[in-house]
Amino acid sequence: MPNFEDTEPLLSANTREYVGDTAFSNDKLDRRRLAEQLTGYLERLNDGSVLAIDAPWGEGKTWFGQNWNKHLQDLGYRTIYIDAFEQDYIEDPFVLLSSEILELIEEDFLQDNLKKNSIAVAKALLPTMGKIAINAGGKFLLGTTNISDEIREVSENETSHFAELASSFIEDNLESYSQDKVAMKEFKKNLADFADIQDKPIVIFIDELDRCKPDFAVNVIERVKHFFDVPNVIFVLLLNREQLEKAVKGVYGLETDASAYLGKFVNFFFSLPKPLYDGVNYEQRQLAFINLTMKKYKFRRDNGEHNGFTAHLRLWAKYFKMSLRDIEKAVALYSFSGLTGEGNGILIYLISLKIKTPNLYKKLVVGDIKAHEDAKKMLEKFMEIDNQAYLNFFITWHEAYKTNFSNINESFINQLPFRYRHQASYDRLFKDFANLIDLSID
Repeated sequence: MPNFEDTEPLLSANTREYVGDTAFSNDKLDRRRLAEQLTGYLERLNDGSVLAIDAPWGEGKTWFGQNWNKHLQDLGYRTIYIDAFEQDYIEDPFVLLSSEILELIEEDFLQDNLKKNSIAVAKALLPTMGKIAINAGGKFLLGTTNISDEIREVSENETSHFAELASSFIEDNLESYSQDKVAMKEFKKNLADFADIQDKPIVIFIDELDRCKPDFAVNVIERVKHFFDVPNVIFVLLLNREQLEKAVKGVYGLETDASAYLGKFVNFFFSLPKPLYDGVNYEQRQLAFINLTMKKYKFRRDNGEHNGFTAHLRLWAKYFKMSLRDIEKAVALYSFSGLTGEGNGILIYLISLKIKTPNLYKKLVVGDIKAHEDAKKMLEKFMEIDNQAYLNFFITWHEAYKTNFSNINESFINQLPFRYRHQASYDRLFKDFANLIDLSID
């Protein structure tokens, strides 16, 4: 079993502590620089603005957002950090956003005014639960709330009075609409008054928007623009733009120009810098992150037992262009396997396949010959990019399945774990190692 410093860790694909004692204290990818550039940009903004930080899942958006949030707080900014995915059960995101802002306000008179108008706006926005629908036969269906008992009684006994009472219902709603407009206008004025007395912009981070239910995600950005667009209030959306565009199409239809739609609500998109998968700087940062993750899984480094795994993981992380989350998953699966020493190179290859090409991996486990051919071609493409003799073993391994291991040489056999160096066990190797990581992990 692997050596752990104390107790065996919980199997988890995320061992990161997002923020240390200081902002960006564990900055292995030099992302403080981006935060400082963006902070300089915020200081020049007088109008309200919506910024978006775009990156694929697993590239560290949350880590960056929470550290930038801490950095801003240290500089005296008043900030709010919202995990939208944890809150998407709320019926209307206006309630979420206004509640968070109310917690930030210390001045009683501003808080009271904003709270009063927030309640009025929320009442106007919450969907009418009781709907009246008239079908071709003249019948109507009633909801369970927001319709008076009088109308409900008529629906059951005196449908001839429906038109009169429905007219009264509509008239009441028209009158409330005028009041709602006043409340919405007052809400924005109260918010603007609060923002105006701040020395620095109020910054509101909204994370995990792309993981929310489509209607909630779309509602968030619409509410931000319609009700919170005031000077000195800045929203920072941490998202995967591709996924959010899918959410827009899920709400408004596949033919919607989702990119143009988002452009109406987001002033600027910034991309979280993508790792350059070559070069000394990237390799050093990647190694630092791997070592940090190994440490958090309580693997010891003093006896060098896991150095082979770390070295192999560095290679496959480069070949497969692993995200930070992918690397965390790889270490988690290594922890689960209990394997040390001999066979680490084979194990991390299977782990990489399981994480990055799960469908191919499943076919390889059951001995699909076509899958072995596809894996061989994939490795040959890696060879074109990085001509490593190390890859030859795996290419030969997949090729051997096509010939039932009839043409393998002594050099290949000597690279196998000792217990597999005989004919009867060649084809068991892949499945045996796969059994070590037979685990679903997110």
